[in-house]
Amino acid sequence: MAKTSRFDNIPRGRTSRGVHKAIIEYLHELGNTFEGQAMLDIPCGAGSFLSSLRRFFPKALLRGCDLHKPVHVTEKNFSQIDANHPFTVFPDTPFDFIFSISGVMEFDNTLQFFTQCGNHLRDGGVFVVTNDNVAGIRDRLSYFWYGKPKQYPLFVAQDQPTWKVIPLSNMVRILQDAGFHIQEIRYVSLRWKDWVLLPLAVLIYPIQLLHMKKTSPSKPNTLLHEMYPFRALLSRHYIIVCKKGTSSPP
Repeated sequence: MAKTSRFDNIPRGRTSRGVHKAIIEYLHELGNTFEGQAMLDIPCGAGSFLSSLRRFFPKALLRGCDLHKPVHVTEKNFSQIDANHPFTVFPDTPFDFIFSISGVMEFDNTLQFFTQCGNHLRDGGVFVVTNDNVAGIRDRLSYFWYGKPKQYPLFVAQDQPTWKVIPLSNMVRILQDAGFHIQEIRYVSLRWKDWVLLPLAVLIYPIQLLHMKKTSPSKPNTLLHEMYPFRALLSRHYIIVCKKGTSSPP
């Protein structure tokens, strides 16, 4: 009989499978109840992640922002904003944690959004941002055959939403430009169907390692290997944990 854990029934929400679970597991690893600590989810969508936070960390102070208020979130815990523009929310609450889950591709000015989030964090506060991984094998094959990453449409009608494709290297640089220090990068657990591409990943990864070594970028090697581990060729989503006001290590 398969062993279950307390994290198995966390709702998926409007993101890739396992993202909410991975963030809750990260918070649980910190060994903290977060009593009295303020957490903001932006954009919060239908409030699925806020519900999971409330379930696991009931003593935390939870807030959400988006274009529309989720049904189960009270008025005092919600701020209606369009994060495409500069915003100020809950001015009396410096946040300990801000989460932006699968939302960054919706904003026209990514640096502006990250900077605004940083303005709402206390010094040393944690910013958790997630996004689709477009450097995996499935997206590389999709781009080769169809000229687009797997999860993005080739053509978008005028009345449909658009999403920006932001490579991980750009995401890291913009976060650093906004004053954040990268703590760690996690790739979401693999799905069974992703293992079908394992043989291709095994062939490609040594070449990728050689290229990384040859280019000798300015980023520390530890960060570079966190950005592009072997599992990045198979995983569909990544999570970046960063802190405000912490200088980069030597």
